[in-house]
Amino acid sequence: SGVAVVPAVTSSHPGGVLDFGHVLQKECATHVLKLQNSSVVAVGFRALLASLSPSRPPGGADGLASLLRTHTDSPVQPAVGSQNLNGLSVFSAVPAEGSVAPGRSLDIAVTFRPDHPSVNYSDRLTVELANKSKVCVVDVKGAASSHNMYLLGGDVLTVPIESLLPPPTTRRPPLKEPELKEKPTTPVLVTLRAGYSAGVITPAVRELQVGCIATQSVKKGGEFQWDNAASLQPLGFSVEPSRGSVEPGHQRTVTVTWVPHSGYKPYEVVQTCLPLTLTGDETNVYRVTLMALVSTAAD
Repeated sequence: SGVAVVPAVTSSHPGGVLDFGHVLQKECATHVLKLQNSSVVAVGFRALLASLSPSRPPGGADGLASLLRTHTDSPVQPAVGSQNLNGLSVFSAVPAEGSVAPGRSLDIAVTFRPDHPSVNYSDRLTVELANKSKVCVVDVKGAASSHNMYLLGGDVLTVPIESLLPPPTTRRPPLKEPELKEKPTTPVLVTLRAGYSAGVITPAVRELQVGCIATQSVKKGGEFQWDNAASLQPLGFSVEPSRGSVEPGHQRTVTVTWVPHSGYKPYEVVQTCLPLTLTGDETNVYRVTLMALVSTAAD
């Protein structure tokens, strides 16, 4: 004779999204997921990553739907996003399998270790028991930067799936001396749509996030500044704040507002471009294009 019991194992993470935020490339961040066994018997488990699953379609076929549908301003991302170029898994779970003693708990260390800059790192972690029942399903995500200062927000300009092939090399003419000293800028597009209803125009508002990564080597924060922000006023744009500082491990919200002037013509597109300079362990310049119009359609 014997007694059958139902394994009762819970997780400290309820499931859903586990966001590691921004880290420097080739550094790592770790989050501990705790399993608690309330059963009277030991229970075996496995921690499975979708990127390492043998049943995953080759070639990133799981992200095909994301490429076919429009992705502008869409939070939809494939379960498995960018991968490391060195062939090692960007996310890991240790231990990947084991057993939780009755009435005891066990920690699973989930580590994010990216090797190149990207905002599309993602994977799906499933913790299941020996009887194939799922304890939790966690969508892990993270971003990596080559510098401690970064900018978030704006319109989506790239697809959420990256190629693991190195960029093609083409012959270019030798750069002149001024071009060698000038650092390339990163393009950012911010589209603002003001609403119009019953003769009343509602201003358009968007938000950008300026962040600073906390690192062991660099203890000080960073600064940001919009160059020539006063030139925005004649076009109806404003940014607030136009400059400021960011402490390590924090973000500052920059609000971009557009209020059409009284002489604005319907369906006219107002556009301007200005640099946003981030100063941290290095100085980086974002070329931010502001494009605004009045829309009568519901968002």
